[in-house]
Parts: sequence; structure tokens; C-alpha cells
Amino acid sequence: MKTDRILTGEVQKFFTTKSPMRDRIVDYVRENLDEGKKSVALCFRGDFSTLYYRSHQLLRIRNSASGLIGEFDFRHARFTKNYREILDRLSEMGVDISNFSDADTEKGKSTSRRYVRFPLIGFGEEKLKEVLGIYKGLIDDFLDPNKTEYAFDRKEWHLKSHNIEKDRQQQLYAAYFLHEDLVYYDIEYTEPHANEKDVSGRVDLLGLKAEEDGSYTLILAELKSTKHALKGESGVEDHEENYKKYLDNPGAEERLKARKEEACATVALLCELFEKPYPKNLTPENIKHEQIKFVFSDVAVEDGKKFVPKDPRTVKVYLCEKDGTERK
Repeated sequence: MKTDRILTGEVQKFFTTKSPMRDRIVDYVRENLDEGKKSVALCFRGDFSTLYYRSHQLLRIRNSASGLIGEFDFRHARFTKNYREILDRLSEMGVDISNFSDADTEKGKSTSRRYVRFPLIGFGEEKLKEVLGIYKGLIDDFLDPNKTEYAFDRKEWHLKSHNIEKDRQQQLYAAYFLHEDLVYYDIEYTEPHANEKDVSGRVDLLGLKAEEDGSYTLILAELKSTKHALKGESGVEDHEENYKKYLDNPGAEERLKARKEEACATVALLCELFEKPYPKNLTPENIKHEQIKFVFSDVAVEDGKKFVPKDPRTVKVYLCEKDGTERK
């Protein structure tokens, strides 16, 4: 049973072999990192890879029976009134929209018909950039608090979130992308087989911090940007308990071993793709500590000041809204 998110298969081959399309994707991420909270992140998910924009899936790259494809969840368009015109435009550009349906579907049922997709190889590098621009516009609509009327797919569970944490998460990732002393190398991380292990399944950001003695610390980071940061199931105290369980419950040694191997493999590939030096002394064995980090921003800052960590591995910092960096 695979327990990590190290890139595999045809997607791994795609990112480790130079090609015009691979280089176009890397250039696209590099160009958009300068956009702060609206930047683009490249994350690896084992047998697929994801581009995130505003912490929403902008493009998923995976293998299929017909080869590598890029796909997008078109339900992000359900607040875009002219979505039919956009579908037609995408179709004219070579995007396969045949599986998409705008009908209501039952929660938990197959989600294949919400995706539109195109063949990654031979699609055209400039056309890719144009299509991603269209997708970004749909995500912007989806997150726009002024757009509240549905165009389709009106089930209750599809209500949008106005949470600014998604933007701050992306901003923090961009601010420390492949830095030497602190790096966030993954966002929206999902623990493999989390339900079977009875541990938290999601981590806002995974990171590494270089210590003065030459070792590294693995960081499990959580963003808190709303006035309800200390309350309910998403509250900071519950999150601390969940992360403590992740670090201490049965199977923790195996989990952390996988995370450390995954961290090194991910950073190595990112450094190769973005032509950055690989961090000195970074090996799975040299990641010797773990840290639970809460990053408070916006209206959650006052709640953050009141929060008293219960675990010695827990730290709290505050995000500078201007540049996305951390302050103690």
C-alpha cells in the first residue's frame, strides 16, 4: 500500500524529461509566483500532479488510457452566467467537454462528468496558457463574494466559501518557494489512507525549516484568517489535537518516514525544474524534528494572540499581509 505522494509513472516521466509542454508549465508557475496570493503552485500527488491557483485546483495532470491529460473541474463555473459560451470556446480550442453535465448530482456519486480535459502532449504551449487563463477566471468567479447566483448545479453542499484563508495559503507558499532556511513545498496536502489510520487527512501546508545545527524540521502548517479561528471543528485547538494525533498515534513512525522521504523527493524535483540548488544536508535521516505551526492573519490575529499552545512542538506566527512572510 503506497503511503506517500512521491511522483510516479508517466507523470513522473513527463516532469523529469525536458519537453516544450513541460517547460511551458514550469514557466507558467514561475511567472505567476510573483502574483502573491493569486500565485500558482505546482504540487505532486503520486500518480498525478496539480497546479493550484488561489488554493483551488487549476489543472490536474494525470495519465489516462489515451495518454497524459490535463483536466479541470468545471463546477468552478457554477457562478459564471455565460458558462455555456465558455464551454463552446474551450471546445473550439480542443478541450474535450463531452463528459461534462450541468445537471444536479447526488453527493458522493461519480464526479467524472464535472471535468473537462485535453491531451497534454501536442496540445500547444501557447494554447495551454490561454486555457489556463480561462480557468483562472472561473475560479475568480467562484471565489467572488459578489457573485451569489447559481448558473447550474444548485445542490446545498456546493455553496461557495468566502474564506480568505485560501488566498493567504497561496501567498505564504509563494513567499517561501524554494528558500534556503524555510520552504513550503506542498499545499492542500492529503494524507494517503487517512481514514484507515484514524489521523487527520489534510494539511494546509507542508514545509521544511533548516536548523542551526544543520538538521531540518518537518512543518505541518495551518492557516487561520477568520474570526472563528478558535471555534468549532476548524478551530485552532482542535487542529492542534489532530496534528498531535498525527505525530503520536500508532503508525506515526511509518507516516513520518514517508513524509520525510516525500519531502526530499519533492524538493529535489522542484529544484531541478526551477533551477535552484538543492538544500545542503537535506536527507530523510537529517529531518530530525517535527513542528506544528499556526499562521494567523487578518481578523484571526487577535485570536492568535490569545491562543496558548498545549504541545511543545507547536508554534504560532503572524502573516505579513503585504508580502506573505511570517512574523513572530
